[in-house]
Amino acid sequence: MGTVVSGETVVTSNFLTARPTILVEVPLPPQASCQTSTTTGDHSYERHRPEDTLLYRTLQDNWSGFLAEVEMGGGELPSFVLDEVEAYMRCGIPVHGFLRVRCEDCGHSRVVAFSCKRRGFCPSCLGRRMADTAAFCVDHVFPQAPVRQYVLTAPYSLRFQMAYSPDITSAVLRALISAITSDLRRRARKRKIRGRLQTGSLTVVQRFGSSLSLNVHFHVVAIDGLFAEQPDGSLLFHPLPAPTDEDVARTARAVHRKVSRYLRRRMSVVDDKQASFLDRLANASVQGLVATGPRRGCRVLRFGTEPGEAQSEIKSKRCADVGGFNLHANVRVAANDREGLEHLCRYLARPPIANDRLSQLPDGKLALRFKQAWRDDYASHCTSFSLVDAIRCSFCPDA
Repeated sequence: MGTVVSGETVVTSNFLTARPTILVEVPLPPQASCQTSTTTGDHSYERHRPEDTLLYRTLQDNWSGFLAEVEMGGGELPSFVLDEVEAYMRCGIPVHGFLRVRCEDCGHSRVVAFSCKRRGFCPSCLGRRMADTAAFCVDHVFPQAPVRQYVLTAPYSLRFQMAYSPDITSAVLRALISAITSDLRRRARKRKIRGRLQTGSLTVVQRFGSSLSLNVHFHVVAIDGLFAEQPDGSLLFHPLPAPTDEDVARTARAVHRKVSRYLRRRMSVVDDKQASFLDRLANASVQGLVATGPRRGCRVLRFGTEPGEAQSEIKSKRCADVGGFNLHANVRVAANDREGLEHLCRYLARPPIANDRLSQLPDGKLALRFKQAWRDDYASHCTSFSLVDAIRCSFCPDA
């Protein structure tokens, strides 16, 4: 189905109700006239065409069938998933609304389609948000100080709970920030740094892995040092040397200990009226806790040697694993490397899927290319339906 708008033919989705075109004329200021853009050539506007991308065509061809299959199976998608996908299908399509921008100097005008401005998976809107967020962090958030990235992944059983429980996600994040801050202060005091020691960090909670799998994990960019308050009220920054493997392992053990304690408390206060018996059994099972009887909420007894604190395993340089909690802290950006800091912030704020990573194979299947080759494969082969299924899990209810 085609619609002619200002001399352009655009493809509209065949399952969404076409909406009346909204036309708003906005005059361009003289300094942004089309004559200036034509002269320079580099700044001329070219319309974003999502309808030409493989991701858009895949959703356009399979979304209705996917919904029908879900309905036949007795399932139902949450409203926020429906809104997110349908907003993406309208993003950048002029028939769903646009601005007509007119130059006051020469009278030339051009069409700028409305964007969805969602935070779910739209590559275009999230790409702009990624660039804006990174620039804001470099210009207004981080001081001229070195930073270190901490990446925490949780055990598989906990990832599923974090995907649909903001409370658990917040608890894990609090445990991580507390453990990082405590480690920084401990190492500072070993260097005879005294006083009120403060630091800062920025956290991005990502819900996706490189293969578009549901994988809730944390990226923390923390100041690699501490600010000590001086008698006159000023702050003096003390950079710290890189943490050792044992420092990272100690931090991972602290996270494991704090989260385990929280989950035990959470299990002990489950309201029977709000959770079914089967839900409580499943919740206890994934945590290794007793669900019924006088020991309800306690850890299942095990025979063998006396259990102590969870053992840590050094996976690689500044990377430790404790009870399924994997903490990596080997990425550092120097204080004067603002370009490197912006690159790191863009990596944290990137969208779940990039159009240039998705391709179609001769047999009609889709291939999602990984940023780095895995040990057993270079790309993930999937059907159109499995791609749609993966996309719907990549954003949370408040996206």
